[in-house]
Amino acid sequence: MKKRIFFLTSVLAMLMLTVACGNANEEEVSTNSKEETKSAGTQENKKDSGESKKEETTEEPSSSSDIMNPNIAEASDGDVEEIFTNEDPGYVHDMDGFIVSVNEYQIVKVTDMQAGMYEFDDKTEGYVITTEVTINNTRNKAIYYPIVLNIQLSNKFDYLHGGRTFVRDEYPVSETEEESTKFGAGEKVTGLVSFVLTTEEYEKIKEVKPKFVIEGRASENKDFSGAYSGNAIFDFAYSTEQKKEAKAESNKFYQDDLMTENIAEKKMLYEKEGINETKQLEDLSVTLNGLQYTEVIPTAESESKFSNFKDGGVVALTVKLTLENTSKDPIDIWSFGSKVKIDDDRGNAFTAASLEPESVPMEIEAGETKEKLHVFLFRKDEFETMKTFDLEFGDLMAKEEQLFKRKTINFSLPR
Repeated sequence: MKKRIFFLTSVLAMLMLTVACGNANEEEVSTNSKEETKSAGTQENKKDSGESKKEETTEEPSSSSDIMNPNIAEASDGDVEEIFTNEDPGYVHDMDGFIVSVNEYQIVKVTDMQAGMYEFDDKTEGYVITTEVTINNTRNKAIYYPIVLNIQLSNKFDYLHGGRTFVRDEYPVSETEEESTKFGAGEKVTGLVSFVLTTEEYEKIKEVKPKFVIEGRASENKDFSGAYSGNAIFDFAYSTEQKKEAKAESNKFYQDDLMTENIAEKKMLYEKEGINETKQLEDLSVTLNGLQYTEVIPTAESESKFSNFKDGGVVALTVKLTLENTSKDPIDIWSFGSKVKIDDDRGNAFTAASLEPESVPMEIEAGETKEKLHVFLFRKDEFETMKTFDLEFGDLMAKEEQLFKRKTINFSLPR
């Protein structure tokens, strides 16, 4: 198992810079030296030893010794102030043993640059988000991965793409493989990925509910065929207070795509947790964990998606299931799904598949357990007249001549 941590500038470079600027004193040099030593020798030990980290910093300017990426000041020739640091974001995407983790990130404001940079639309100020990322390939073969990180703004088509501006050699690049996107079996590397924002883009972050996205695409092939397709989506915090609010909301509502794609706000109508009713569908154990009925308030950008509901309003039923493969072989579930029977024979509601996270692959390995969210939409005025809901789960895509062979299970849903 190999691990590397890349660092931005050497102590010598820092000393040369401060002498050239003519504004360094003995105390500042000592502080910078300690920071470099700390980064080089103690950062990982601190994490491994379980030593508690300080809480996220507030939105107050900080000294240069608190800056996670000193190279920003050197490369931009500007003044850098810390806006917010999240030392424990909890962003982890496990792609069947190929694990991408964001250990820490920091937002800084850059001002008084000597000349405008194209990254900031040729302005002399802007913002930079620096993330420390670890790639850990625990698989027994090499994996190709292009390190695709995004900060989603108003919707999944409106985002900031992570890159290597201001980070240079600190980008997580394989130590054992010649190709930059290829990570050897058992390899573990850590480096920096940055996001460069204009002032307008930073202000937009504060106007929406931003998400941090670690895309899939981990593949055993250099052409990325057969890549892991699921993305991991997290609330992106830009201040201490907003982090608390986002966490409270994510804990309250199931994270279907209505939430993670910024499609709508939700208002809780009724929820039932801890149902935990399990039924067996041949070798697949299916557990109904809980459900939520919520009123859906589309965002301005997403109103057109709900045009069929017109003035009736929208209610979403989100059902949380756990699927466990109890056999010794993989189970193909590509055609498995759910529908809701309304008032016995009144009609059926089918899942809104586009609003369901890609959390479950088309195949569940032997002994594996996966969580699945199913989403159903109703006109609010019609929903209020409905009395009973029954969830049917199984192979809903069977051909007509095979219907008599189709196996399903049913759960009565609380209302």
